[in-house]
Amino acid sequence: MSDYTPDDEAVRLYTRYKRARETEAELKDPVREQAAHDLKAGATVRDLAKLTGLTPEFFRRIARAEGVERLRPPTVGKLKSEAE
Repeated sequence: MSDYTPDDEAVRLYTRYKRARETEAELKDPVREQAAHDLKAGATVRDLAKLTGLTPEFFRRIARAEGVERLRPPTVGKLKSEAE
């Protein structure tokens, strides 16, 4: 066991970070469900990325899993080759 004792500022920082991670875990499923609904209603992956701070790829994966029709063909990667 370590004899390390963090200072008060470090404890506050780590505690704050832990709470943020717990909040993120609580919101993960509701955000995914809302994103699936919004993508089906016409929202773009970029719209949702701007609102959440998550990457467009996060929402692309949801869209693919939910079978949401693409608004444009893919421009990079394996799926681009398949679209051509």
